[in-house]
Amino acid sequence: MKEIHWLKPLFRWLLLLLGVLLMLALFQHKLIYHPRSYPTGYQPWKTSSLELLRYQTAEGSQTAYYLPPENNSVQRVWVLFGGNAGLALDWLGLLTQVNSPGVAFLLIDYPGYGACEGSASPETIRSSTREAFQAWQSEFGLESQPNWATLGHSLGAAAALQFAEDHPVDRIVLLSPFTSLADMVRHLFGGWLVPLLRHPFENRKPLQLVLERNPVPAILIAHGTRDEVVPVQMGRELASLNQEKIEYLEIPDTGHNDILSKLWPRLQQEFSTGL
Repeated sequence: MKEIHWLKPLFRWLLLLLGVLLMLALFQHKLIYHPRSYPTGYQPWKTSSLELLRYQTAEGSQTAYYLPPENNSVQRVWVLFGGNAGLALDWLGLLTQVNSPGVAFLLIDYPGYGACEGSASPETIRSSTREAFQAWQSEFGLESQPNWATLGHSLGAAAALQFAEDHPVDRIVLLSPFTSLADMVRHLFGGWLVPLLRHPFENRKPLQLVLERNPVPAILIAHGTRDEVVPVQMGRELASLNQEKIEYLEIPDTGHNDILSKLWPRLQQEFSTGL
C-alpha cells in the first residue's frame, strides 16, 4: 500500500509534465510569432508611389509592397524584413528619409501578418519570399535587372539570410540576429526544450554558404550592447565566422528595439553605397 501511495503523486507529476510539454509543443507558434494586422482603411499606396504585389502560396493570398525610386531608374532593390512583431509598412516612416536615386525597396510581410493569409514558419516565410521575388520580376523586372540586397532585424535577419541563400545579393545587413532559434530556446528556457522546437531557424549555415560565394557580398552585422531579447554574444558569434569579410558593429547603450533609430544614419549610407 505504501508503494501505491508513493506512485500516485509521481504519476500526477508525470502527467503534469507531459501536459506542459504538450502545451509547449502545440502552442510554441504563439510564443515565437506575434502577428499583427493593419488598421482598417490603412492604404498608404493611395497617397504615395507605393505599389502592391499580390501573389499566392500554399498559405493563401499574400501581399508585399514595392517602393520604387522617384526617377524609376532602379539600380538596386533592398528587400526588408522586420522583427517578429513588425509589419512591412512599419518601414515607411524611416524610408521617407532616404534620398538615394536608383534605390528601391521591397517590403515583405510574413504569412499571417498584415494582409497576408496563413501562418508563419521558416518554410512558409521562405516560400512567400520566393514568390514575392517572382511577383516583382513579373511585374517590374522585364526591362530592369538591378542588383539585390537585403536587410533584416531580429527574426527578420533569419528571413534575410534565407533570401540571400536563395538569390544573388551584393549586400547583407543583419540587425540583432540570433545564431539559431534553438540557441534562443536554450538561453530562455534551457536545453531540455530544444527537442520540441518545430521552427528551427538557423543562421550560421546560410551565412557560411554566403561567405563561400565569389565574390562575397558586403556583410554588416550590428548588435546593441544592451539587447534584452537576443544576447549580443550571438551577433559576435555570427560575425566571428569571418572577421575579414564581415563588418561588425556593437552599438553602445542600445537595446533590441531601438537599434534601428540608433543606426539609421549608417543605414542610409548603406543604402546608397556601391551605386
